[in-house]
Amino acid sequence: MAEPTTRFRLIPQDTAVADLNTEAKRLGSITGQSVVSTGDGNEVDFGTIDISAGAANSGVKTVLWDVTADGGNTAVEAFKLWLSEKGFDQAGSKIKLQPLSGGDQATPSDTENYELNAGVGDYTWGDMPESEPGSQNIFPSDEGASMVLDTASDDAIMWAMYAAIAENETTGTYKGTTTDYELQFSLKYSYS
Repeated sequence: MAEPTTRFRLIPQDTAVADLNTEAKRLGSITGQSVVSTGDGNEVDFGTIDISAGAANSGVKTVLWDVTADGGNTAVEAFKLWLSEKGFDQAGSKIKLQPLSGGDQATPSDTENYELNAGVGDYTWGDMPESEPGSQNIFPSDEGASMVLDTASDDAIMWAMYAAIAENETTGTYKGTTTDYELQFSLKYSYS
């Protein structure tokens, strides 16, 4: 069978919980969302992080990943997200990660409910792995470990992240595979 067609979407932090609390809403058009992917102009932009007075954090970004065409497959599972290119030279510079549910429902033990206008103090963060994790580390918003596909995905993977930049980090624009300023994420999953 063909590989499923997927997309990444960046949703505004002021998106109401009620706009994400069902699978139909997560798969629909969310006001102000932007599709992000590979290539210039399609990045998750953490903005400028001013470390002139010491370590600093970016704002929180919330990303949704979903399947837009199943390619004849019936399931996707074993989701792994990691920071595959990192140009930071300070060990304290990290991308922080928290898997999210849509809110208003039971969640897998490793997720937290989406928070409106979340800041870095609103979730329990972990460091995003810097190589492929050995096991699943992000989850469908309401199904646990896998998603069943019909003619389109029946849910989305959602996570929040931010950049925690250490004092004395080398300054510059970090993106893609730019020499010494890399910043690139990888998502791996299985389908059948």
